[in-house]
Amino acid sequence: MAVKLRLRRLGRKKRPFYRIVAADSRSPRDGRFIEEIGLYNPLSEPEIVEIQEDRILYWLGVGATPSKTVKNILSRQGIILKFDLSKKGVPEEKITEELKKWEVLQIEKAKRAEAKKAEVKEKKKKAREEAEAAKEEDTAAAAAPAVATAAEATTEEAETQESAVEIQEPAESVAVEETVEKAESPVEKEEKATESEQTEADTKSEQTAETDESKKGKEKVKEAKAAAPEKSEKAKDSEMIEDKEAVKESEEKSEQESEAETEEPEESNEEAEADKQS
Repeated sequence: MAVKLRLRRLGRKKRPFYRIVAADSRSPRDGRFIEEIGLYNPLSEPEIVEIQEDRILYWLGVGATPSKTVKNILSRQGIILKFDLSKKGVPEEKITEELKKWEVLQIEKAKRAEAKKAEVKEKKKKAREEAEAAKEEDTAAAAAPAVATAAEATTEEAETQESAVEIQEPAESVAVEETVEKAESPVEKEEKATESEQTEADTKSEQTAETDESKKGKEKVKEAKAAAPEKSEKAKDSEMIEDKEAVKESEEKSEQESEAETEEPEESNEEAEADKQS
């Protein structure tokens, strides 16, 4: 019968732990076993490994073969090294010395593993911080236009408030003037009433004067129209006489011009004969 050292699964779903057993290689994983020689829980931190060293050395000495996972567990515990040294016939003193050296190496190895884990964590942390900083920069860049628009809106609101204040000041001054006018004494009201009555009387007198002048003008126009026919006959006679005199003057001018033209060629001929004789 071939004996095998392997794991037997126990526990609930997604929360397993294992028993290290010596069982017949033909039996199923969770079936019958010969002896229970250890416990292994990989989910706990740190992992739990409980082993009966003397029984494992016995089964290894008898010829039992461990599975891959069981062999890795035993090698981490130093049992495989101890079994190999005892199998070679090394004395127990040297075996203890080799085991101490092996323990120191395992401690250094664990430290290097922890340092690597710390480096990996730091790198992940830096990458996370850089990603967050990049996101913040993007959000700040995206929010910058909104901030600028908000600032512009605030400035516009301030300008509108100033303009409203400027508009309110003249309105307040007008209201003050109105209140002052309302608060005038009754004597001033009587004076204003007398002034208004005087202005009305003046306007009425002016209107009556204008009506009188218009009547006089109409009478003068009628008289001018009545005298107009007589003047028009006299004007016609004077125009006839002036026309006759103008015709006579034009005839006399034309005769004088013709005489002047006839005299000019005679003078020119006399000058030409004088030149020839000279």
